[in-house]
Amino acid sequence: MTLTNHAKLRMTQRIITLQDIYNTVKCGTPEPTTEGKTKYTYNNIYVILSSNKSVITACFTKSYTKNLEKFAKINNIGFYAAVRQLRREIIWM
Repeated sequence: MTLTNHAKLRMTQRIITLQDIYNTVKCGTPEPTTEGKTKYTYNNIYVILSSNKSVITACFTKSYTKNLEKFAKINNIGFYAAVRQLRREIIWM
């Protein structure tokens, strides 16, 4: 499995690790999308793989994104600051 430059950028912004990608693809629920791509969803993360198994992007589910937005608003911080704070707490647990 290879990562596109776009996937690497999004993983950095969202603090999504290679282990998160691996777990999502291995344990996640696959769902076919357009042009032979597959979306895997697991533990509040989704990953889009191309037909040749390259990771196109990685993101959070809509429900988790809404929770991040609420957290950011309550704490008067930006969205990506909320992502960094909450993801680092999860990773370092």
